Amino acid sequence: MAKKLHRRTILRRGCTVVAGSLLAGVHLPAVHAGAGSGVVGEAKALHREIPVFIGYLNFAQEQFRADGGRQCDLTKLDAAGVKTFVASIGFGCYFQTGPRQYELAGSNDWLLERQLSRIDDVVATIEKCPRTRLIKTTADLVPRAGDDQIGVIVHLTGNNHTTRLDTVDEFFKRGVRATHPAMQYHNNWCAGHEGRAAPALSEFGRQVVARMNELGIAIDTAHASDDTALALAAVSKRPISDSHTTSRDRVPASRGLRDATLKRLASTGGVIGVLFADHMLTSEAWRTKYSQRPVSPRLWEYNKYLLASTSDPDERMKLRRDKQAQEQFYQDRKLPPDVATPTTRAAALGDLADTIDYLIDTVGIDHVGLGTDINGIDADQWPQGIDHMGDLPVLTAELLRRGYSVDRLRKLLSDNGHRAYGACLPT
Repeated sequence: MAKKLHRRTILRRGCTVVAGSLLAGVHLPAVHAGAGSGVVGEAKALHREIPVFIGYLNFAQEQFRADGGRQCDLTKLDAAGVKTFVASIGFGCYFQTGPRQYELAGSNDWLLERQLSRIDDVVATIEKCPRTRLIKTTADLVPRAGDDQIGVIVHLTGNNHTTRLDTVDEFFKRGVRATHPAMQYHNNWCAGHEGRAAPALSEFGRQVVARMNELGIAIDTAHASDDTALALAAVSKRPISDSHTTSRDRVPASRGLRDATLKRLASTGGVIGVLFADHMLTSEAWRTKYSQRPVSPRLWEYNKYLLASTSDPDERMKLRRDKQAQEQFYQDRKLPPDVATPTTRAAALGDLADTIDYLIDTVGIDHVGLGTDINGIDADQWPQGIDHMGDLPVLTAELLRRGYSVDRLRKLLSDNGHRAYGACLPT
């Protein structure tokens, strides 16, 4: 657990300047305790004043609606004081057929066409929403005084199927400013954690990194193997972050990174984004959720059948969504149901705070931020005590109780993410 610090009052006069970051020179109002009582009221006041940066949301339409979102909407973002978030475009065109065995739905050209269309749809959503703006440059990244707009950075989940450097330029032209290239179902030029066998980073992969550095696309090691994360850090000329992860020394079964790797990312100026999913917070939570997973899920058998039935990628994706056909397949072959993953929440708010403490002890207060993975984790994976984005001040209240100063909270909630992205984006 992080060393306890003397708590500083948040009742101040005048203005505060955030120093040593992209926000240096941006005057923020003094923080006063608002509605509510005690430490929760103080935390809510902080979230009204600090321009919160969230390092990873799985893009969802609900994030751009006024309210009614299950995990995140504009009202919840406002309650959390979020002024910037990274929206990642998911990539579900793969089929698992066994342990570390995956097949993509179609060719690289088909995958690229699908991904470019998805990017255009996401950018259109951001630009259409009156409360959000697309972040393309470091100037766009700075929260605007008196402006209630929320800046959004477009991020790609996995682009290891990229086979030409001009594809990187196409992503950039369409608004992409961040990516984590590694996923378990790719093996073209880098490796995902417990995925298909792949080089840590090929010569072409090094060229991709150089081009991303040159254009201004931030590189993220989420889902990467330790070897790939270290290789990316070795060749990049700009900070390398991990948007949503944990320590695998703390939770050995998780897909997090080793402490030594996390420290190497921090040495580049990068930020380690804390993933909120319960099973990434404690080994006990992981055992509760996943120790009973079957060795050969029946879905793998269906995927094999589906892939053999047609070579058309669009038809494969259509069959994947046909739940009735899938259930009929199981019945015809008398395949027993898989062991269900428990839906109880297996960790608590204190475990999330403990993880933050641990990561700060490991890499330093200047290199930890909030990743969350909101809309990428299910409702039953949230730690008990926090249910959605709007509850973020509850976490801050817990950190205040642990002695976190306002200056440390500013770094965790805002400065670190803004600084790391400011060092990567084009001017």
